[in-house]
Amino acid sequence: MKLKVLAGAAIAAAAVAMSGCMMYPGVIQDKSKPIDQNGYTVVGPEVSSTEFQAHVFGFALSDLRGSPSRRLYKQCLGQAPGSDALIEYALDTKGVNLSWLGLQWFTLTGTPVKTNK
Repeated sequence: MKLKVLAGAAIAAAAVAMSGCMMYPGVIQDKSKPIDQNGYTVVGPEVSSTEFQAHVFGFALSDLRGSPSRRLYKQCLGQAPGSDALIEYALDTKGVNLSWLGLQWFTLTGTPVKTNK
């Protein structure tokens, strides 16, 4: 009986040790172009887009079309007709990692603008 309790506790401890939840900021600095302070016009209110990715043993299962931040950037610009850049933007990433399965949610939020050329 005592051995079964110890084995169960060891399995539970291993499961907790091999799983986790984390949140960390991401960057999309290469996705927007440099804009002078007075070189743009705000096109609309703040826009936001979210995407999900799943990984099994480190290999992506969901969307294989490249960078999630790049797709999110294009989706945000598509929400504000006439916009060609985002200002005051942030990319938030949330994830849950089990030993073999990883789940990630990406959310990009920013203000759409039209640059003055």
